[in-house]
Amino acid sequence: MPIRTYIFKVDLLESRDPEISRTFSIPASWTFQKLHAAIQHVFLWQNEHLHVFTFQIPIGGGINKVVSIQDTDMMGRDDEEGPNDIVLDEKNVKLKDVWDSNGRYHRDVTNDGTLGGCFYEYDFGDSWEHEITLLAVGTSDVKEVSVLEVSGCAPLENSHGVLGWEGLKRAFADPNPNDVSLEARRLSWLVSPLGGAFHPAIAPTIEQLNAPGLFDKRFRQIRRGIL
Repeated sequence: MPIRTYIFKVDLLESRDPEISRTFSIPASWTFQKLHAAIQHVFLWQNEHLHVFTFQIPIGGGINKVVSIQDTDMMGRDDEEGPNDIVLDEKNVKLKDVWDSNGRYHRDVTNDGTLGGCFYEYDFGDSWEHEITLLAVGTSDVKEVSVLEVSGCAPLENSHGVLGWEGLKRAFADPNPNDVSLEARRLSWLVSPLGGAFHPAIAPTIEQLNAPGLFDKRFRQIRRGIL
């Protein structure tokens, strides 16, 4: 039986040459924990760092209300949260709770009917910021992540942010690499889940990311904390 799905586009902010993004469909009944797992999967992140989803809702006077959806077991609560801020546990909040007009948290992430911007930050050191955009609501017989579009190769874990990633791209593009560039390549092949097939100029294919059972395996590993 077809189920209700959301089609999201997730853009890695500040990425360029090319801009890095993923577009995928997932069930609306999934939790934000599963959305986290989906983003990890499609960007080939390895779940080595903390993360948080935030909705930034302008409430006037240059002030934003912030709704954070996170793994509260790992992160707890921030003493610097503002009086208008809300913290929710990603394991208990379904996507439809937010994006459905009748969802139980929809009013918390809107102001005058306008939905606040949704962001996903991964690795607070490298600070990989992603913007999440709901493109469409539909139905599908596919009850897992279905990748629809891929743009660019995502950075490796612990790339030291945008500047570090740009340096790694130069190391691979150098036609006459020195020892430093060769070592950067070698370490990249060890770190990447693609192994020796990794190259920062080559994005994974839709077929690779949609391999049957691959997402379910990664989600089980994330829940057990071993990925």
